[in-house]
Amino acid sequence: MLRGATRLRGAAAAPAPSGRFLHALRAGGRAAAAPRPRRLRSVSARPWRPARPAAPGRRRATDDARARAPAAAAGEAGGAVERPTNLQLYNHFWICAVPMMGFGLMDNTVMIHAGNAIDCTLGVTFGLTTLAAAACGQICSDAAGVLFGGTLDRAAAALGLPRANLTLPQRRSAATKRVGLAGSLLGVVFGCSLGLFNLYLIDPDTASELKLRHASSEDHRFMFTVDADNTVRDDATLLTVEGPDVAGLLASLAAAICDGGYDMVEARAGAGDAPDTVSDVFVVRARGGGRVPDECVDELARVLLTAAQDPLHAHQIKMENAELQHKLSLAETRVALLEDLLEQAAIRKISAGARGARRRETPEP
Repeated sequence: MLRGATRLRGAAAAPAPSGRFLHALRAGGRAAAAPRPRRLRSVSARPWRPARPAAPGRRRATDDARARAPAAAAGEAGGAVERPTNLQLYNHFWICAVPMMGFGLMDNTVMIHAGNAIDCTLGVTFGLTTLAAAACGQICSDAAGVLFGGTLDRAAAALGLPRANLTLPQRRSAATKRVGLAGSLLGVVFGCSLGLFNLYLIDPDTASELKLRHASSEDHRFMFTVDADNTVRDDATLLTVEGPDVAGLLASLAAAICDGGYDMVEARAGAGDAPDTVSDVFVVRARGGGRVPDECVDELARVLLTAAQDPLHAHQIKMENAELQHKLSLAETRVALLEDLLEQAAIRKISAGARGARRRETPEP
């Protein structure tokens, strides 16, 4: 122990080598030793190390929320959903019904007016039926529903209807879906029923009159011929009208004969010689019987020609005649009732009991 301490003390006491000596020593050692070649280390030469797994506490909060969402939804669907109250279902019913009322009203309004306009314009020009015009009007109404559906929803929201305040699981419940479906169905039925009042704002006979007038246009006016023959029969006059097949032609000719003061004994309608033409034959007598006088045959032929050129006039006459007959029947019923009342008022009946009572009431002189 004493020697070791002496050595340590001696080593500590020895002077440190100077800087020049160390430099010379290093230079000599480099000269004596051979230079070593440098080794290039590439990236591929580095040793492979396995990736460290991420710590479980460092996951994002969004990942945890995504992982918990399916489990929460499954728990809610398993029976933990709170049932909507009656007040919530009532408010939900009206929230679904009111916008559909507006949609039904707008749908029927647009369809009726657009269909009537199409029937009076394109229907007359291209010969469309009333159902085809109604189908075109339905296209317009559906397009209006797509364009103004958002406006109806905003208008319904501006009414200040109470909110149902349903949660997402409550909205997905079967009771809420049934109430919403019932509200939408009743709302659209009521709205479409209100839209039917638009039928009072249009004239349904306008389209038919325009179509009939278009059928008897100027192109057909000068294609009719009327032949009057007083020599075929001794008791009647034979009238033959030939021309294009126009709607209402036969009714127009029959109405013209009756309005002229003649009796139509027989009428025969047949096809003409040319395609799309007709040949109507009428056997006419005067009101007193016999043939039409020769001086009146030309006038009757002109009346028939005018009726053939404008069958719409005969159609209007027929409608007016039906209306007058209806009014006449009502007047006859009223007259019969008044006659019964007058007859009852004219007959005064006094029974035997009433006569004795009258005698007792009369004082003796």
